[in-house]
Amino acid sequence: MPFLKKILSFYNYIIIYCFIILLFNIFLLQIPLANIFGYEFSSLNAVLLTFLSGLYSISLLDHSKKNNDRKITSRWKYLTSFTLFLALPVSVSLTHSLYIPGSPVKDGILFYLVITFPSVLIGFSLSLICVNFIKKFHKLLFIFIFLIILFIPVAEFYFNPQIYFYNPIFGYFPGTIYDEGLRISFNLVLYRILNVFYFGTIAIVSYRYFSGKLKLPKLLILSVVVIIAALFIYISPLFGFSTTFERLNCELGGKAVTQHFIIHFPPQLDKDFVKAIIIYHEYYYTGLRDFFGYDYPQKINSYLFLNNEQKKELFGSENADVAKPWMNSSFITCTDYISTLKHELAHCFSSVIGEGPLKLAAGINPYLIEGLAVAADPVHDDNNVDYLASLAYNNKYNVNLNDFFDRFSFFNQASSLSYIYAGSFSKYLINKYGIEKFKKLYQEGNFNSVYGRSLNSVIFEYNSVLTDTTLVTRADEANYYFGRKSIFYKAFPRYVQERIAEGWDHFNHKDYWEAKKIFNDVIKITNDYSAIIGYAGCFQKIDSTNQAVQFLSGQLKQFKSSAYYYSLEMKLGDMLSLNHRTQEADSVYHLLAAQNPNQVYAYLVNLRIHLLGKDSLIVCYLEGNDFDKFNILKEYISGKYDYTAFPVLIDLSNRFEENYNLFMTIFDKNFDAVDFSESYALFKLSNYMLEHLDIERARKVAALALRAKTDKNFDLMLQANYEKINWFYLNYKSVLNNITIGYNY
Repeated sequence: MPFLKKILSFYNYIIIYCFIILLFNIFLLQIPLANIFGYEFSSLNAVLLTFLSGLYSISLLDHSKKNNDRKITSRWKYLTSFTLFLALPVSVSLTHSLYIPGSPVKDGILFYLVITFPSVLIGFSLSLICVNFIKKFHKLLFIFIFLIILFIPVAEFYFNPQIYFYNPIFGYFPGTIYDEGLRISFNLVLYRILNVFYFGTIAIVSYRYFSGKLKLPKLLILSVVVIIAALFIYISPLFGFSTTFERLNCELGGKAVTQHFIIHFPPQLDKDFVKAIIIYHEYYYTGLRDFFGYDYPQKINSYLFLNNEQKKELFGSENADVAKPWMNSSFITCTDYISTLKHELAHCFSSVIGEGPLKLAAGINPYLIEGLAVAADPVHDDNNVDYLASLAYNNKYNVNLNDFFDRFSFFNQASSLSYIYAGSFSKYLINKYGIEKFKKLYQEGNFNSVYGRSLNSVIFEYNSVLTDTTLVTRADEANYYFGRKSIFYKAFPRYVQERIAEGWDHFNHKDYWEAKKIFNDVIKITNDYSAIIGYAGCFQKIDSTNQAVQFLSGQLKQFKSSAYYYSLEMKLGDMLSLNHRTQEADSVYHLLAAQNPNQVYAYLVNLRIHLLGKDSLIVCYLEGNDFDKFNILKEYISGKYDYTAFPVLIDLSNRFEENYNLFMTIFDKNFDAVDFSESYALFKLSNYMLEHLDIERARKVAALALRAKTDKNFDLMLQANYEKINWFYLNYKSVLNNITIGYNY
């Protein structure tokens, strides 16, 4: 035993610290995302190493004090110990990487250098403050300071609009909504350099004080440390390390005040577009007030970002729109306002019945939080949420709703599936038992107590409503919407997305050889469909279209029954068309049309079929840029309308901001609506007219779209669309007469 104790106590119990680091990193190998030598791995190790290096340093410093040994040679103890601390996680992860083909190492090293390396210095400097400035309870004080710094982002999240965070302990957190793309940015490098400079200065000054070589008052040193830290927090918005409402309001610049909203928007937006957004806000407010049964008690702040890049910089989430109910604020990209605004405003409305400081559902249950918002806005991709839930249920895309109150089960499958079932089941409960009971469930979280029935019995009834044998024939549509992996089951998601973005950047700059190499590297790691399409595109540009066809044909099988199969199928048809293999292309297009995965594919593939038989327009169309495509389609429908071209023309017009009045001259003949394609085209056109405040004409086109009887699901969408436009027709003047718009230049 004495021998064992001597071994364990060697170098102040460094073996125990190393054992903890090893155990922690072996545990990380079992955790999705963190088991990869990348961002999550580096951030989690930064937290651990800051903590352990601080505790270990205190033990060394206390030992030095006790033995009156403050010689300069003791620096080597710290250097060797910290080197060992930093080397152990890398050793575990790199060893694990040897068994994973294509595991990214370069990016992992960069993240580790920038995020994890400074951690031991930070832990060391905090330990010196604790040892120098109080006589005892050094470790307790260190833990207290460590926790305060670690949880500063909680205060930022609660009081600031942002959902990204810079922090000395874990470096950087990109946002509470997972975005797969994450790179080492200039801001992150600058932040860590400032961390190293600040904590390095503290370490040098404090160590000299500890060794007796610096004679300054303790209070002076401590005051300077605290003042500099407070000053840095105050000016951090200037460097982009945090976002306050003051910064956000200044950056956005435009402001509109309506009866129920304060809308902040970029001044670059077209004034008519701003007016359309304002009216949509008030329209959604009316619907939410009717759904919840109450008015919102104050004006809601709505923040609109110009694009995803601006949203990522100022807010933190690039690809997701978010609301903060306790702030009665929503944050969305302005191009997404039709599809996501009502959902986010529903989160704000739910804060009235929300619990706790965040004003959310009891237990912060994501099924209740998102279920209520989806039930309030039950439309996804021009489909009713109940239809999509039934489609999933009848094609074996099931969610175990018995886990409705297990908050973690919500994230175990693709997010679209969780949202759809949560929304549809919540809508079922509200329709059958009333909104008041659901509000009570939202507040209390006890299903049996609120409904007087077991959850299982209600789920059984709900499932019987979902049962529809006719939907079994729509397996392709189900695969399209639900055949995606949860982020936890993707291989190296951050690294892959970064490399794919890099590959497409090279492709768009016509550096096809480099793009091909990057896409090929990704394909060796994972069968990502975007990389496969990119690789095929490179074949087409630098080798031959025939090789692209062969490559795509060989890849299709592995994507069968997945959401990505149809994109690859479309691309294969396009490559065959470009290779003048018309009959084969026609067969692929007709197969895709028969599969009919969703409305967008329906008009895209049918348009291709029509162009394929129209003097080979398909080749010119596929090879052309957006402007070429627009002019080809404009000329194509000048003789007789092809309704499948309408949505494409609208998308292209939006892309290069075609003048609305000039665009509408294309439609110089009477419309008709006798089948789905015609009805859907007029549905899209009426919304395009509405966005440009051509409300009277939009109302007529929306009414015309109702003539065709398609199916129950889309008929509901058409009816809701007409009712929306009719509301605009009756109310838009009064809304616009009661707003003030200003700009902060």
